[in-house]
Amino acid sequence: MINKSKFTSLAFTTTRLEVVNIDFYSMSELMKSILLSEIISLLSASVVESLPPYFHEINTTSKAETWLMRMLSESHLCSVKHKGCDSIIGFVFLSESDVATANLGYLLAESHWHQGYGSELLIGLLQYCRDNQWVEKLIGGVDVKNEASKKLLQKAGFVAMEGNNQSVIFYEYNLCG
Repeated sequence: MINKSKFTSLAFTTTRLEVVNIDFYSMSELMKSILLSEIISLLSASVVESLPPYFHEINTTSKAETWLMRMLSESHLCSVKHKGCDSIIGFVFLSESDVATANLGYLLAESHWHQGYGSELLIGLLQYCRDNQWVEKLIGGVDVKNEASKKLLQKAGFVAMEGNNQSVIFYEYNLCG
């Protein structure tokens, strides 16, 4: 089973990235305000094109806070930053599916696409999960039209699952194998 206390301590670095959990409730008001502004910037139309409707049209502080509260209630939310920088360039979402499985979601700012950050992020996350024995399996769903994300998951070693529906393909990564 995923230990929630482990989730709150999730933090890892890669060559270029730093990934840490977002502890919104202990942030200063200034840091909360900055985070909400970054959410508005990050969730551009291109970034959220293949994501569920509640990711779309996040263009006010109020909508950003509503989105953030939903993400924090449904998943463990981590920020992705360049090492040594304060600006968020992406997010990782992890949520418990069953005793041994976590659902994975991720997104990166459009300005950071096609530069290897996605691969670096996923490989770092997989290594962290393997090292900490959090779960046995990660599952990520991808819109069938999102070729870049499908290729990214396959490159990281995820395998398409049987029984996918017509709009979403689910990929799994077995951490025990």
